[in-house]
Amino acid sequence: MMFMKILVATIGSRGDVQPYVNLCQGLQASGHDATLATNPTLCPLAAAHGVRSVPVGPPADMGEIGERLLAESLNNMWLGMIRVMQVGARLVEQAFPDVLRACASADLVIASDSGSGIAEAEKLGLPWISVTLQPARVPVPAPRPSWAARVIWPVLGRLLVMPTNRFRRRVGAPPTRDISTLMSTRMILLPVSRHVAPPSPQWPPQVRSIGYWFARPIEGWAPPTHLLEFLQAGERPIAISLGVMSLSGKQARQGAQIVLDAIRQAGVRAIVQGWDTLLAGLELPPSVYRAGSLPHSWLFDQVSAVVHHGGFGTTAAALRSGAPGIVVPHIIDQFYWGQRVFELGTGPKFLPRGRLKAQALAAAIRQAVGDPGMRERAAELGRQIRAEPDGVTAAVRLIESAL
Repeated sequence: MMFMKILVATIGSRGDVQPYVNLCQGLQASGHDATLATNPTLCPLAAAHGVRSVPVGPPADMGEIGERLLAESLNNMWLGMIRVMQVGARLVEQAFPDVLRACASADLVIASDSGSGIAEAEKLGLPWISVTLQPARVPVPAPRPSWAARVIWPVLGRLLVMPTNRFRRRVGAPPTRDISTLMSTRMILLPVSRHVAPPSPQWPPQVRSIGYWFARPIEGWAPPTHLLEFLQAGERPIAISLGVMSLSGKQARQGAQIVLDAIRQAGVRAIVQGWDTLLAGLELPPSVYRAGSLPHSWLFDQVSAVVHHGGFGTTAAALRSGAPGIVVPHIIDQFYWGQRVFELGTGPKFLPRGRLKAQALAAAIRQAVGDPGMRERAAELGRQIRAEPDGVTAAVRLIESAL
């Protein structure tokens, strides 16, 4: 087996980057020299998992940026999506010199949905492959478009690819027709369970659906004693894990109060994760446990349902646990995963963050906890996902065959 120097390039929020940290762990365990190129704010995350990283571009908290742009767009998902993707394109451009230097000694570049690493690999003549965390991004033959699609989508497409093409022309890369063409013709890895996103016969032959990339256990980690005592003191609680976007912007404190009101109305116990600052000064009932960072692989196994934002990694962990999920999406692919959870029958209809009300969230919690059919469907899907081969191991074997 040939050992390779591999650069994995991804820019985004923690949820965007965590799967690539997991992939780098698998590549390193197989003896490859894997380096993660990501925004400086997430290099400590890589270090905590024993993964080598290089900071590229300016520091940027994509969770804070996303929440601010969404609020400035009056919670309109489409406007927010365009603004976030345009900011992402600028960050990729600003990171170009750093990523180019990091690519200099690489044998292979792995590019993410952010597109970082593609122009650099092409400039240096290096082979590159794609990873997408979004099944909807897999290029497929377009059906005959409706009138609305012929009018609306070209406009949206131009707004999304214009900054990318300006950057690509500046660095000597050919312009791209649309976002979907920024995908490798050599190999596209899709780390999603086949039970969640079944492979389509329309997908091109280079697509490999390989199962989720779950994080390796953190050596020496153990749950806090007082959390174990909380779990033992009453009925199985729900978990609240709404991602970094829930911590930012003017709506953050309001959102926290909505969630607390919904917990009270639903009459459940809850573990609220990651809201230390938001919950400061608020009186919490004994039925609510305020938690810091906890591995989702452990936390979601302890609860009766998970209220989450629909991020890729959080959705994967919730589905794997077998607990029903209530998705409160903020933007972009979170709506896709919220809809997918609903279609699978493992959770109620998603509740967009911009229109979230305590009464609706409480009703969704009661449904997730009390609907036997939903609970059985969620449990069965969890069993199917846990029975699948390890997605990271499968990805490493495919990456080794890419050259």
